[in-house]
Amino acid sequence: MNFRIEIISGLNQKAPAAILLSTPSQRILLDAGGALDTESDDWAVPDNLDAVLLSHDHIDHIAGLCHLPPHVPVYCSAVTARSLPAHRSVQVIAVRGQFRLGDLTVTTGSCGHAYGGVWFHFDVPGGLFYSGDISMESALFRFDPPPRAEIALVDASYGLYDTPQSQQRAHVAAYLRQPTLCPVPPSGRAVEIALLEAQAGRLAMTLDDDCRAMLTAMAEYDDGSLQTGVQAGLRALRQQLPPFSVTAPLILAADPDGQTGMAGALRAQPDFYHRTLFTGHMNPRARQQWQSGEVDFCRWNVHPTRRCLQRLVMMLGCHALAPLFTPLDDVSRWQQALGCTIITDSTIEREVCH
Repeated sequence: MNFRIEIISGLNQKAPAAILLSTPSQRILLDAGGALDTESDDWAVPDNLDAVLLSHDHIDHIAGLCHLPPHVPVYCSAVTARSLPAHRSVQVIAVRGQFRLGDLTVTTGSCGHAYGGVWFHFDVPGGLFYSGDISMESALFRFDPPPRAEIALVDASYGLYDTPQSQQRAHVAAYLRQPTLCPVPPSGRAVEIALLEAQAGRLAMTLDDDCRAMLTAMAEYDDGSLQTGVQAGLRALRQQLPPFSVTAPLILAADPDGQTGMAGALRAQPDFYHRTLFTGHMNPRARQQWQSGEVDFCRWNVHPTRRCLQRLVMMLGCHALAPLFTPLDDVSRWQQALGCTIITDSTIEREVCH
């Protein structure tokens, strides 16, 4: 089977995810991301799509769906489906399983990045792996080892950064000694930060309604995303957490950009005194605020470090890898670090001789 990959958006920069996989009989879009900031351009929507596969419910992977024709079927987990408009034609898939898509078998596994988040493996000749966003260090979300694949399209949002999450947790904890607002994605690190704070005996925190609803969902149902044994801790946390209060020393609230949702509303209040701590991607406005000393930043690892990427390359046995969502300004350094061919072209074609 011949196939063609076009990385429409997400190569050589932190940008919305949109990748087109074409076989002789199908055109499949992998993620349909929306802009992380107002300065990003929309990506060109491909025509004649047969399906859209969504990796998880964060805006840079699903918010571009509004530009696609409503009749195109969308394949995603049940958790991701809850974030989609009601009129979409949704086919719910297992977080850990397989399904058929025309002449392809698609394997999914938990991506370690978000509740209901998955990676995809396609049984094209040699195998093809697409990560969406992944983390191999989460204390809350499991990461399932994928099948082998010669070609890998992999989240590398942190570039070749290599500080392990164990160190980052200690750094973040130091910031939380003062009254702090953390703008967070509810289905991502919000619950993980809360869980680890509780396990450390620090319960002086509150979650906004969106984050609390996600905590409740995880406590009640493991769709395959969660690490073994964490649900007991989630149930205990749900019982122990006080009602939402703006005076709690630690506030975990959506949205992660810190400008919208409860986090944005709190920051707009003139008497709100908490220090804002960003722990993930900062848009240009947040970055400017950080550079001026108005807010703090300390990374909570939710994407792979260099060592995680190296482990993934070993698991996959891949010959060629496209690092996604990151600048590629020194390809030889990437190649030396990962020991495989680094894909820098947005189009990849494979013709298989029989």
